[in-house]
Amino acid sequence: MTLHDLQEEPPEVEAATRWSRLAARLIDGLVCFAPLPLLFFPCIGSLGALLGFAGILAAQVWLLVTRGQTLGKKAMAIAIIRSDGGVPPVGWLLVREFAIPLAVGILRYGGHNDPSPVGQVFQFLLGFVWLIDSLFIFSPTRRCLHDLVADTHVVKVD
Repeated sequence: MTLHDLQEEPPEVEAATRWSRLAARLIDGLVCFAPLPLLFFPCIGSLGALLGFAGILAAQVWLLVTRGQTLGKKAMAIAIIRSDGGVPPVGWLLVREFAIPLAVGILRYGGHNDPSPVGQVFQFLLGFVWLIDSLFIFSPTRRCLHDLVADTHVVKVD
């Protein structure tokens, strides 16, 4: 990969702003936790929360697969596209949006509970990779490392 590859924009689209991408991620996080208050109601409790999470996950996956958006991206009028302008393959979208963050979260949690030097180094390395991925947003194309790996762009939509 060359510096020229980092500077290429998909044709006739405008990259999403850094702030709109951050806001979309925050909205997605808040939406994900929306069913938690149901745990405090004795009548519906865990089942209600589980059904709420399942409904939100289904909506997120459906939007992602059909439009290249999540609820947060839809709210911020941005979408994920391939370099050729199409919607990325379903597998890449699911890995990009769900599998990688989930795996990193699980591994960070495991490292957090391991006080050994190996666990602490592992924890540091995962944090460092996350930081590097996030800092790529400051490249001229505003693409994070996960965008480069998946050959995707996050762009403004109407």
